[in-house]
Amino acid sequence: MIDRRLFLGALAAGAVTRGLPARIQDPARQESAFRTITYNVLALRGYPRTDDNAASLQRARAQMPERMAMELALYAPDLVTFQESPSRELVARVATALGFNFTYFEGGFPGTVMTPHEIVSSENCPLKNGERPDDLYTRHWGTARLRVHGEELALYSAHLHPNREELREREVTGMLEVMADDLTANRSVILQGDLNHRPDGPEYPRWVAAGLVDTFTAKGQGQPMTIRSNEPRSRIDYVWASGPIADRLSECRVLYEGAFRTNPEDPRSFALSDHIPVMATFEAGR
Repeated sequence: MIDRRLFLGALAAGAVTRGLPARIQDPARQESAFRTITYNVLALRGYPRTDDNAASLQRARAQMPERMAMELALYAPDLVTFQESPSRELVARVATALGFNFTYFEGGFPGTVMTPHEIVSSENCPLKNGERPDDLYTRHWGTARLRVHGEELALYSAHLHPNREELREREVTGMLEVMADDLTANRSVILQGDLNHRPDGPEYPRWVAAGLVDTFTAKGQGQPMTIRSNEPRSRIDYVWASGPIADRLSECRVLYEGAFRTNPEDPRSFALSDHIPVMATFEAGR
């Protein structure tokens, strides 16, 4: 990972007024390696809001897109997906600061795909047949085809229902129907997002049975919990992989660090969201 002090020092020297570098590289990582981050960003509102931090959080709101971009840039990602995205205009500010392309999935809680690579195509709420039922995919569900180092990657981004298991089960059924062609053809596939279920839930073995690899179970390092950022107790955010890219998985981490968490010794502190992002890294293709 890029040294945080050097990065922030460069910003303090004036880089922030010109926008972030289009691509901040990690010199320890091969250029053709691939790193992805999924993050429920709570519409860039910051978390938590308390009597102690209310004033500083309010002052920070106008800078949240640039704060988010600065923190993400430290990890030199090739792909970032948001759940509970803010407006398209605020997402555009994050993407512009990073020098990324992006596509935006409208919905009750919009989704975002951001990447420095080519977005070949995208589709909001893909379904095998018919139109979206009113009670399903009320957060977001989208897909995008990326061209990465000359190869195509099938990305699926999701935010499932938070509290009704029967609705999540139906959402999973529809998602697996849409993903079936890519999974059976052994294409490189990534599914990531806030799936709102724990590893001991009935949804989890269905992903496994479909041939997807839970990147944290396979190569996880550190603590696994993804919510909440001030006291992590549950794992509901995932990066799943299948096909050739899954064979190249080298690491997965929950980024319980930096601005992605609160400082328990400072009651005025706040995190960028109530969730904690998950990052998976894949070795270069051969």
